[in-house]
Amino acid sequence: MRTARVLSTLLSLLAAGCAFAALSNPLTRSELRLAGLKIDDPLALVHKNLGQPQRVIGAPGSGHSVLLYPGLRIEMSRSSRVLMLKSTSSRYCTPSGVCPGKPLEEVRKRWGEGSTDDDADGSGKVSYDDIGDSSCFVEVEPDKSKRFVHSVGFACP
Repeated sequence: MRTARVLSTLLSLLAAGCAFAALSNPLTRSELRLAGLKIDDPLALVHKNLGQPQRVIGAPGSGHSVLLYPGLRIEMSRSSRVLMLKSTSSRYCTPSGVCPGKPLEEVRKRWGEGSTDDDADGSGKVSYDDIGDSSCFVEVEPDKSKRFVHSVGFACP
């Protein structure tokens, strides 16, 4: 009888451990990378990694500017450092593989539920805030079907 109780306890602990392992990983700042770039990288590294942008809004170094590459938007600070990155292309993924075209359910399994914002246009963006004890946030915008990722973007204001 005692052996059965010990075996039952061990099986319960094993099941609990498996359930814990299946939980999503907390989102950390190391995940905030796209196209080999992260927040606060200099303009020179952006150009080294991606070349010249397809279009520039504003003038880098003279204030807030936006660099547009096919499938990638990069907002730059007055000091020519990356402020925000946003991908709408499956070519630009986070280190764990979150990128446009992936099932939204896969993102939730990886990063958790997040908070859903059903704004006036009904986009249903999923937000992850206060990443790694910082002001950083991630927004995942679903496609029209709300089943797949349309865009993934982040900033650390």
